[in-house]
Amino acid sequence: MTASVLSDARLVRALSDEFLSRRVDYKALESLHRGNVADWAAAASRFAALSDEEERQLVRRWEGNPRELLDILLARADEVTARRCRTAWVSLDRFAPFVRASSGP
Repeated sequence: MTASVLSDARLVRALSDEFLSRRVDYKALESLHRGNVADWAAAASRFAALSDEEERQLVRRWEGNPRELLDILLARADEVTARRCRTAWVSLDRFAPFVRASSGP
């Protein structure tokens, strides 16, 4: 995947607008925080005409660092929405070890 794909302003704008067009809620952030990024990678793939391999690389990249995707999704958010989402994200970071422990074997 070319480095320009992720920095393409049109791609960021499209993903951010899509995210912000929905009602941003805690469950959506929680899902993203857990690394459920496939739908977003598919949307990016459609918009940027990525190959299947490039889309898989994007999924792996965002699964390993979902905060990167959050930053892209909030790129065009107003200050209040961005602050609210980032505060919720920090909360999820704090509780993630407990969630993983309770869902373990």
